[in-house]
Amino acid sequence: MTNSSRNILLGLLTVALPALALAQTQPAKTAPPPRPRPIVITTPSPSQQWQRQVDRQQLQDRQNQNALREQLRQGNVDRQRANTTDPTLRNQLDATDRSEQQLYRARQDAAARRYQTLPQPETTRTAPARAGSAGR
Repeated sequence: MTNSSRNILLGLLTVALPALALAQTQPAKTAPPPRPRPIVITTPSPSQQWQRQVDRQQLQDRQNQNALREQLRQGNVDRQRANTTDPTLRNQLDATDRSEQQLYRARQDAAARRYQTLPQPETTRTAPARAGSAGR
């Protein structure tokens, strides 16, 4: 290798090394850890708690009344079925019984749905976030 070729090679390396260093992808900066979100604590007022308890009791009362009606109706149907010898009438009783059972279930479900969808206004306050509570 001659001196001139060595000088050309060194010149190319001198120019190429900084260009190659810049061409490399820079590592992405790591994002700072997310700030912990504040914890929201909701506490209903005493009157709201009382109203919620009243609503719950009314639901239980309604469901108990519906269950009692269903038991009485079922007893009547059973007596009628036992006293019926006509197959057509027995089929009608069975169809009516199925229909009434579906109605009973629908009534119970509707009462439970009404209770769950009652508006529940609550007072909210924000507590300071604890360290390390992010993602919990």
